[in-house]
Amino acid sequence: MNSLFIDTSTKYLCIGIAKDNNVIYKYQQEAIKKQSELTIPFLKKALDENNMTLNDIDEVNVTIGPGSFTGIRIGMCVAKVLASMKNIPLKAISSLNAYASLGKKIVILDAKAKRVYLGIYNDNVKVIDEMVVEIETFKEMLKDYDGYDVVLDSYLIGLESEEIDVIENMNRISKTIQPVDNVDALVPIYLKDR
Repeated sequence: MNSLFIDTSTKYLCIGIAKDNNVIYKYQQEAIKKQSELTIPFLKKALDENNMTLNDIDEVNVTIGPGSFTGIRIGMCVAKVLASMKNIPLKAISSLNAYASLGKKIVILDAKAKRVYLGIYNDNVKVIDEMVVEIETFKEMLKDYDGYDVVLDSYLIGLESEEIDVIENMNRISKTIQPVDNVDALVPIYLKDR
């Protein structure tokens, strides 16, 4: 089985392919506000480099937010069109969880206006519901999560960022979730609305 992975929800463009649950291709680079221009060309490059076509894809996995409004929509549009066109399963993954990796992780993503999108995970299992909080509130919350690593936009609280393998994370998470029932009804997660 060949699985495609797409994440366009942050400043990165991440595209990957797994064959029989083993990642065989991954691309992850900063593409700040260029995901709309780069997603299709890098998807084509991923397929070409693996002697594949879209017909070889059996499942699509995509991050659905929170994150960049436009970025989320780009990835979801590509994933939904491909899943509908080929009538293949589509799996939806939280953007924050995709950046969590194994272990005790706190994922923060800049939500602008001195706020962050926040997800707290233990081996990609949610510890709390994802939310948007003021940065100062988050700093207070940190006291309750000793032993957790802060990742993604950790620079917002003065910490260095660590490298995150989003495609490997998505591949691992995809094995634990079911495809969406109705591809057309899938909507992004916009935590600002809550």
